[in-house]
Amino acid sequence: MSDIPDSNYEYQVGGSLPFNAPTYVTRQADDELFNKLKAGEFCYVLNSRQMGKSSLRVRTMQRLQAEEIACAGIDITAIGTQGVTPDQWYAGVIELLATSLKLDKFNMDIWWKNQKLLPPVQRLSKFIEEELLSSIYKKIVIFVDEIDSVLSLTFSTEDFFALIRFCYNQRAEKPEYKRLTFCLLGVATPSDLIQDKQRTPFNIGQAIELKGFSENEAKSLAQGLDGKVSEPQKKLKEVLEWTGGQPFLSQKLCKLILDDKQRLSVEKLVRSGVIENWQSQDDPEHLRTISNRILINKHAERLLRLYQQILQKKEIGEDNSPEQMELRLSGLVVKQNGKLRVYNRIYESVFDHNWINQTLANLRPYTKELAAWLNSNSQDKSHLLRGQKLREAQKWQKGKELLVQDYQFLNASQELATRKQQRLLSVLTPILLLLIPVLGWLYWSSFVTNQSPPQPPRQEPLEPQQSISAFFSQGEHTLFSGNENVNRERGSEAFRKKDYKQAVKYFQSAIEAFPYDPELQIFYNNAKAHEKGNPVTLAIVLPIATRREISQELLRGVAQAQDGFNSSDAENTRLLNIVIADDKNEPTQSQKIAQKLAKDQKVLGVIGHYTSTNSQAALPEYEKAGLAMIAQSTSTSLSGLKNKVFFRAVPSDKEMATKLADYANQKGYQKVIIFYNQGDIYSQSLKKEFEQSFKGRGGKVVENIDLALPTLNTSNKDFFSTYLNKADGVVLFPKTQSISVALEIARAQLKNLGSKKLPLLGGDALYDPEILKSGREAVEDLVLAIPWFAEAENSKKFAGQARDKWGGQISWRTAATYDATQAFIQALSMSKSSNLSRQTVLKNLKSLKISQQDTAGYPLQFDQEGERKQEPALVKVVRGSGGPQESGFKFEHVK
Repeated sequence: MSDIPDSNYEYQVGGSLPFNAPTYVTRQADDELFNKLKAGEFCYVLNSRQMGKSSLRVRTMQRLQAEEIACAGIDITAIGTQGVTPDQWYAGVIELLATSLKLDKFNMDIWWKNQKLLPPVQRLSKFIEEELLSSIYKKIVIFVDEIDSVLSLTFSTEDFFALIRFCYNQRAEKPEYKRLTFCLLGVATPSDLIQDKQRTPFNIGQAIELKGFSENEAKSLAQGLDGKVSEPQKKLKEVLEWTGGQPFLSQKLCKLILDDKQRLSVEKLVRSGVIENWQSQDDPEHLRTISNRILINKHAERLLRLYQQILQKKEIGEDNSPEQMELRLSGLVVKQNGKLRVYNRIYESVFDHNWINQTLANLRPYTKELAAWLNSNSQDKSHLLRGQKLREAQKWQKGKELLVQDYQFLNASQELATRKQQRLLSVLTPILLLLIPVLGWLYWSSFVTNQSPPQPPRQEPLEPQQSISAFFSQGEHTLFSGNENVNRERGSEAFRKKDYKQAVKYFQSAIEAFPYDPELQIFYNNAKAHEKGNPVTLAIVLPIATRREISQELLRGVAQAQDGFNSSDAENTRLLNIVIADDKNEPTQSQKIAQKLAKDQKVLGVIGHYTSTNSQAALPEYEKAGLAMIAQSTSTSLSGLKNKVFFRAVPSDKEMATKLADYANQKGYQKVIIFYNQGDIYSQSLKKEFEQSFKGRGGKVVENIDLALPTLNTSNKDFFSTYLNKADGVVLFPKTQSISVALEIARAQLKNLGSKKLPLLGGDALYDPEILKSGREAVEDLVLAIPWFAEAENSKKFAGQARDKWGGQISWRTAATYDATQAFIQALSMSKSSNLSRQTVLKNLKSLKISQQDTAGYPLQFDQEGERKQEPALVKVVRGSGGPQESGFKFEHVK
């Protein structure tokens, strides 16, 4: 052994290690990740901070490049999160890819400008296929590091992960995609990153488990201690006994030993250099990172209680609960042999019982009162909260998941306060009776002069080239890619073989696993209908390829109506069969779909299409075939055709625009700017009707601006002085493809005008959970006119039934397709089954009357032009729980 330490050997505490760093410790994960990526498998490494993920990436990239595999390393934090728009974010991803892969001939500025009409995610998809795969002919691995930083963005990145999955699925269609592989690294669970389990790339990828250093793996770390301490391997073993092999701490302790001139024991170094006064000497930050991750979690108390249990029992069984997963991601605990235990002795000493108790005490504003109340066996009311303290506790409670005793304590406090109020009211009642006439007059005055507000929109994905038959299904195959399920696939195989009895059995088993999947419900009912024989057939046309979530909403209404009809299963009744078709939200595809449905004489009616543009493209085909179509499209230009087969399940743009204009007039808006899409029949129709109605009420439209204008630059401050300062209201009527532009206007307005931002009004295209997630504060107080709202009085009964069936709140789209299906069912039921034809269905639709008991809440009857007379609802974006994925915003009914 040399008496002089290796001067080139330096322990690095924190940060990524260079690929040739002598202190890099090779673990099992190194070979596993390298081999999987080399074989073309998608991989992800999701673990706590400072476990060596970035160093693993650097080393793996170097090894792959040595094998002539092209590698791109993207650190998502380099793009930023504050104030970043979807356009900027996706442009940043493309720029990093082009730079990392040295695409020297690629001109980002010119290319990006030429793709302006495409949504951001589709631009990235086009870049991958037309630039990246066509420029590099060898295997490509894209490493996406710090992937959890997407959680800080103000817009959803679920389409980004859906694109990664799309690239994987493309391997079956396009061989060049077999050369492309992704590796995702970060501190998050798959469900944190993408909520839609059917679009997630994590169920096609390979999870790489990154464990701490074993004693055998870490032997190389002793090299730096040669000549500094006697028996360096023994010292290293003592280090690992304290760190449990945690990479950051192991490097830190080795460095402390190397720098220690007093030759202290490892234990004394740990206690003096790490544990004692840990908050002040935690540099680079490590222990505070763990503490902060737990404390900022909305389930902080539950995590602390769980950790307290592990600390007391030494270990508990692993169950993969969200709390256990979050505790593991903090780094505080580790899974070993199916058990969870504290990662190491250092954590056990720092985050001890005293730390837990002190932290719990700091979490609640009523710790002392709760403890005293529990100690009194919950009988002593003197410990309950009152007045301001109760109000502060209730405010603090919002949005948090608490323990049972917390809820019991707060409820008991509220009940005590309520009883006191009731006693006070009994004293004041005689006085109040005398004041009722005065109070009634005041209330009426307030109601007449004050009104409320409404709602928001969303984004989109992609699809491969296939024959038109691939876009239809009654049960033969799923149209929602990513719906992998063994029983679903067996059911589809049986359906294709016309073994409907077996198909019913398998689809029913699949529903047990996915009870809220409307496509499965329809496949199950279709199999029942075919098993019975001689079914009656309707079709539903959806924009699945580009608007997956909206398509699910639309499909729920059809599935619910079909299930209700087929469940009756009367002996002599023909059951209902539903053909599902995907028009990809494209007029050309819509026309092809319409042509195929028109030729199939079994199809007696069509529900759809979703957008006015696609309905207009398809309508001539249905007209020629005499095939009735009940659409969710709102454009007045459709009814203006005075055709013979068109019916509308929702109020038209005229009713929607009138409702918005009334609201604007009541609020005193005198001048507005309208943003719309010239040339789009939905957007143009809504703009025309609103303008006419608003002017009729004395208002003025000072500017009509096309959202597709190349000169429209919301980042330019002059934009606001030129346009928005002219008005006292902004009206947004985008087509679905321009929703992101409308959001940019809202964000830019908030950024430039702050609290002085102008009120926002909009059309039903903006009614989408994605608007809440992406827009947040920028769309606060946005008011929308929509066809139907669950909280409206007439809608509550159906909304409750649908909520129970689908496991959550439903939208107007579900209500519209439910009513459309009910209209067809009624029209079919009005004729003897032997006389059913397209002509009889058309005739019956024109004369039918359905009471609100059999619809989503409003009577249903069509006029001579196929219009449905129904008053729209107004909704407003407000702060509060109940919205999507902790957005902090929701839609509220404007009464």
